[in-house]
Amino acid sequence: MTLPIVPIELRHIESFGDCVGEVARERRYLAILDAFPAEQNALWVAVNRARGNPLYVALDGERVVGWCEVRREALPGREHSGSLGVGVRAAYRRQGLGRRLMQAAIANAWERGFARIELWVRSPNAVAIELYTRLGFVEEGRRRDAVRLDDGPEDEVLMAKFAPPSAPAN
Repeated sequence: MTLPIVPIELRHIESFGDCVGEVARERRYLAILDAFPAEQNALWVAVNRARGNPLYVALDGERVVGWCEVRREALPGREHSGSLGVGVRAAYRRQGLGRRLMQAAIANAWERGFARIELWVRSPNAVAIELYTRLGFVEEGRRRDAVRLDDGPEDEVLMAKFAPPSAPAN
């Protein structure tokens, strides 16, 4: 069964928060350690939609089981660039869902005039680094000893991908 990938809607907020919280509590992938309150999630989604930032969710029925967003940088001189965030509930990993979410968000980012998409990934996450590399991201640098949680110090790897020449310019 192929789960649908759709732009987020306000009706997804509660389930989206549950999904983010589940991934965050694993303490291995995100910069946060738990979900935000529903009101904060609703505001975050509304602001990102108003800014035209791609934000997609994967649904199993009405349950959000994964997400991917590209948030445009707000600082002058950086508006051509966005930061990618992605997460998938543990039970749905290794089935191509993260790849499909990222492909949808990245394609929409190019359509919206983004020229560069970057992400940070913790260095022990070899599966994610391999996926990002297959999708065309390249390592640009590292933040040494950037994360200290349960498994001790970890580096963060900065990766980026550039729009194809055929993409609309912003």
